[in-house]
Order: sequence, then structure tokens, then C-alpha cells
Amino acid sequence: MKRALTALLPSLLMGLMFLGLHAMPRSVELLESALSPELPLGYSLEGWFGERTQESAQERAILAADTRFSKGIYIKRRDDPDAPRNPALNVSLIYSGNDMNHSIHRPERCLPAQGHLSLATRRERLTLANGRELEFTRLSSLVADPEHPLEYTHYIHYYTFVGHHSLIASHIPRTIRDIYDRCLSGQVQRWAYFQTGVQWGGRTGFSEEQAEAQLRELVALLLPQLIDWKAVGR
Repeated sequence: MKRALTALLPSLLMGLMFLGLHAMPRSVELLESALSPELPLGYSLEGWFGERTQESAQERAILAADTRFSKGIYIKRRDDPDAPRNPALNVSLIYSGNDMNHSIHRPERCLPAQGHLSLATRRERLTLANGRELEFTRLSSLVADPEHPLEYTHYIHYYTFVGHHSLIASHIPRTIRDIYDRCLSGQVQRWAYFQTGVQWGGRTGFSEEQAEAQLRELVALLLPQLIDWKAVGR
């Protein structure tokens, strides 16, 4: 009996595989990301000044040719002109092309190529200005000062991935969600990567507490304007 079952096992597995293939959707629908590429510029974000910036040659070289970028720098306005200056915060919105595996990925993969060292990550939940709470990956690193190569400053990043109806803060769950959508619902979400970061310490003159507080404030104000909340169901 055992030998007979062993002999039938390959055929049973093959049959289950064909049944699974038959049950998969025949076509795939592409759904656009719920993250808008239209960053609020000038003084349109209350209390902040935003300016458009260009993606770097390094970013273009690492990612697929049809990857889309929307990038900016934001500085918190000072009510007192004699008050200390505020740090410049970088914001990146990166939209996947047709080959999603080569359009967006974990920043832990590309930041070392840009000179970031000693990367450390943890999950953080931030409350936005509209009262919604989202999970992010907080990434800290060291980066060389371009004007003083033997000196290093600290860098803090917050990032998350925004699909059509999903908000996911890490790469592996996002990949699993992709597989689920493709195989069971016949849908592919075009993912966008939201990241904001700032340097502190060293010659910057900014403390970790100041950098952290301003990053959180910017995220809280910016994302309610950029995400289509009806699409993500929140």
C-alpha cells in the first residue's frame, strides 16, 4: 500500500499543479499607485518651503529606465529670522516601471552604493495630520561628508511602499502581496516608494532630536496630501 501511494505521489502533485494553473487568472490588470507624484512646492505646505530637485545619475543607473521620479527638498520656515536655521529634508517618490523588480527595491540595497555605512532598521508607526496611523521603516546610517571625506555625519530615513490599495513598510511583505495579487486576483499594483531623510551631527549643527522631530512633522503633513485614501480604504 505504501509503495503504491509513493508511486502515485508524483502524479498527484502534477495534477494539483495543473489545477492550480487552471485556477489562475487568464489576464492581469495593472492598477496605478495611490501615491500622487505632485509634491506641494513653494509655500503651499503649511509652515514649510518645498523645491523640486533632480534624481541623481547613481539612482538612474541602479533602477530600470522606465522608473519615474518625483523629488524635492523641504525646509521648515522660521518665524524668527534670528533663530537657528533648520535642516533641509530630502523627499523621494519613486514609481515602478514595467519591471518592478528593477524599478523599486529596499533602500538597504542601494544606499551602500551611495556611500552609506552602518545601516540599522526598525519599524515605526507615525500618526499623520489627518489622524491616520501608518507603519514605516526607519533606517539610520553614516555617510561621508563630501567636503571632508574623513568625517561622517548621521542620516535618518523613513520609507514605505504605496500600491493601489496597499500600504506596506517593508520589501518582503510587499513581494508576497504581489504574488498573491497576481495569482489569485489577476491584479498587479504599480508600487511607489516614499522616502524622506535628513542628515544630523558632525558639521551640520543639527541634533538627532531636531532631525527626528522635523522628519516626523514633514511626513505627518505631506502624506495626507499625497495618498488617495479612498483607494487604500483608510
